Amino acid sequence: MDMNTAFDLEVKHHCRRARVVYDLFHVIAKYGREVIDRVRVDEANRLRDDKAARQYVKRARWLLLRNLGNVPSEQVPKLAELLAANQTLMTVYVMKASLKELWTPVDPWRWRSAWRIWHAMARSEFFFLKIKAAFPGNP
Repeated sequence: MDMNTAFDLEVKHHCRRARVVYDLFHVIAKYGREVIDRVRVDEANRLRDDKAARQYVKRARWLLLRNLGNVPSEQVPKLAELLAANQTLMTVYVMKASLKELWTPVDPWRWRSAWRIWHAMARSEFFFLKIKAAFPGNP
């Protein structure tokens, strides 16, 4: 289902017992906007004293939001260098790829296992706060 608030309200009103499953595109888009962008801005602010590194991180928005398969070949080394140089950005980038994998299991038990693994990773260190801010109300 689309992550539109109006859709959520209508489903909750008319289909009280329904379980809502959001579509991959909207979940990843929200993750990109609210987690990757937030972490990128925080990292740029942390690098306030290193102007070159700060500009490098600030200008990497679209590079970080792209799927690895859609990164132009001439930008792949730039992405690799950025992720190798910044552990925090590497973490959110890897978590995005791992989040996408939650839509691939073929049966409910594999999906549940994959979700639990992702959830445990997301709850580690600072990352839980970034996820919680992006998806309030979800445990």
